[in-house]
Amino acid sequence: MMLAPRHSRRRAYNPPMYQARLAICLLLLSPVFAHDPALQLRKDETIAKADRIFGQRYTPVAGQPLLLYDKQTETGPPDAVIFWHGSSYVSELVFAADASVARILLQPEALLHSDSWTDVPKTLQLSAAEMQWLIASANVIRPLGGVRANAPNVCFQSGKNLYCRDHYQLAVVSHYHEEQANEQGLPESSLKDTRIVYEESVVGIVEDARVEGSQRHLKVAGQWYHGEKPGVEIFDKAEIGSLVRLVTYGCTANEKSCVAMPVKTSAVEKR
Repeated sequence: MMLAPRHSRRRAYNPPMYQARLAICLLLLSPVFAHDPALQLRKDETIAKADRIFGQRYTPVAGQPLLLYDKQTETGPPDAVIFWHGSSYVSELVFAADASVARILLQPEALLHSDSWTDVPKTLQLSAAEMQWLIASANVIRPLGGVRANAPNVCFQSGKNLYCRDHYQLAVVSHYHEEQANEQGLPESSLKDTRIVYEESVVGIVEDARVEGSQRHLKVAGQWYHGEKPGVEIFDKAEIGSLVRLVTYGCTANEKSCVAMPVKTSAVEKR
């Protein structure tokens, strides 16, 4: 499962930059938390912890509206808290429906206003230390677990774009690099963004099913799920009332339907 950023879409320990960066945050409240005090409390505690780690909150720039709809995933405004990281990057925490953190991103601020990397200045890049800082910071917010020994850390290249993912026990860390020429005209890889998506186990009764395009979607515990591609048996054959066991990564509260995979030992069971 490749979780690196789409090239057409926006998608560490560095004390000097951590101290120097302006940090600001935007809170976009989701209706789901307003009706459940326990979930709101859980979220508030996470935000307070994030404030201590990431700093001041992001304030939108006048005249630069935020891009609050993702056409590819058909999601609305995310339930998120955003911070400045330096003058051109932001760190973003995105919440799941249960008020846990589903994703933590470090990406160019320009991608809060645009869905294309062509609107990001070519000179922007992150250091490897900043990626490690993000991982260390995220681990405080919500643990990633240890690196998985049996899951390879892989990269694949498409033209000048390099997409990598590192597997942890409880999350996947994806990082996007772009090959650029240095001052000597030699090619070198520049780190452009990093994202962390957390693993969630889904065990529940199929409440509903629907077909969209070539895929069948299942509704479990109020959330819709579908396979990475058409033809995943559990999505094609599970009946309403069946018990399913799935795994999803980075499923957020506002997603129309989250990508999920069957647990290896999973089978459709009659209630």
